[in-house]
Amino acid sequence: MPNIPRIASERVDYVLWFSPRFALRFVLCVLLTALDAGVTTLFGRTLYCATANHPFWFVGVSLLFGALLASLIRVWTLTFRGRSS
Repeated sequence: MPNIPRIASERVDYVLWFSPRFALRFVLCVLLTALDAGVTTLFGRTLYCATANHPFWFVGVSLLFGALLASLIRVWTLTFRGRSS
């Protein structure tokens, strides 16, 4: 009978699916989203009512809320782009 060497698989180590850096970034994104949602909920209606008859103020407040939303989109994009690389 021929001497055929057996193929033995090596022990597989535990591999982290989420790195600590990704987990920290994800938690930071969730906290920033909660903070921004809270600010928008608490002050959005008040600022809208205060600027309703002032077009320049309304544009300024709208730009501020747009910047808030854009910063959230950027943070989430950077978090998940860093995960895929």
